[in-house]
Amino acid sequence: MASTTKASEDTYEYVTYAPAKSRCSACRKVIKQLEPVRRCEHQRTSGPPTVVYRHATDCPD
Repeated sequence: MASTTKASEDTYEYVTYAPAKSRCSACRKVIKQLEPVRRCEHQRTSGPPTVVYRHATDCPD
């Protein structure tokens, strides 16, 4: 699973699985175990980029 997508301010590296108890940075819901997510580095003005995870498909309701 090595697909790459670009967003306006973030760069999605690949589709993967998030660490336990991670939250989607878009909808803030807990990501289920073995649920595919997009790994993203969010650029910060001070310090290194922060790694965040977002649902690989649409966020659940």
